Amino acid sequence: MCNPKNFPRKGYSNIKDLILFYTKTHEFTWNEPREKMSDEDIKRLFQKIDKAGRRYTTTPLHAPGETATGNTGKEWRGLMPPKGRHWRYDPSALDQLDEAGLIEWSNTGNPRKIIYAAEAREKGKRLQDIWEYKDPIYPSYPTQKNSKLLRRIIETSSESGQIVMDCFCGSGTTLVVAEDLGRNWIGIDNSDVAIKTTIKRLGSPGGLFNTGASYEYLEQIPSVRQEAWVEKAL
Repeated sequence: MCNPKNFPRKGYSNIKDLILFYTKTHEFTWNEPREKMSDEDIKRLFQKIDKAGRRYTTTPLHAPGETATGNTGKEWRGLMPPKGRHWRYDPSALDQLDEAGLIEWSNTGNPRKIIYAAEAREKGKRLQDIWEYKDPIYPSYPTQKNSKLLRRIIETSSESGQIVMDCFCGSGTTLVVAEDLGRNWIGIDNSDVAIKTTIKRLGSPGGLFNTGASYEYLEQIPSVRQEAWVEKAL
């Protein structure tokens, strides 16, 4: 997340915060986030132009790692994959790509897969791990996050109907975004200010409490001797 901060110190100005990603098992929800490709992206990444005037680029047909057994380690069109590598596709799939005109052969006989800019633009580009978001200019709570940032995280790591929990819900932005995306949600905080800010926000005209959302409100959890607040749409 990129957002310049002018801390009074000798050193470079910090422009990033870290978002830690944890999973309980290797089986977890991941909806691949993608971004639109700009015209500048297309010109930079797809510098070749075919006879029809279509922009394209090429990528290797082999990948790291040898295949001891299986077709991807076998000969194709008189070629073996380079030492320490294997074909990305089964030889039969390579034949189909070649027949479809999607393999470019170099003067030295090296095959590479053709990727057209139009296809890439439609699919979008994979999201990288530095995101540019600005925090709200006039936040209702000091640690309030950008709603677009939270939308991206929730959409990527959950499905509609699943539960999103924010243990430090601050001003309630996560809860608002989760509700908007059709997720159930739980919000928790032990700060008086945060609790009051969130309740005020969700109870305002047009807020979640006034839109028919079903919820349960727990004002205090005695077992930990501190104020806590939980909202959940069920």
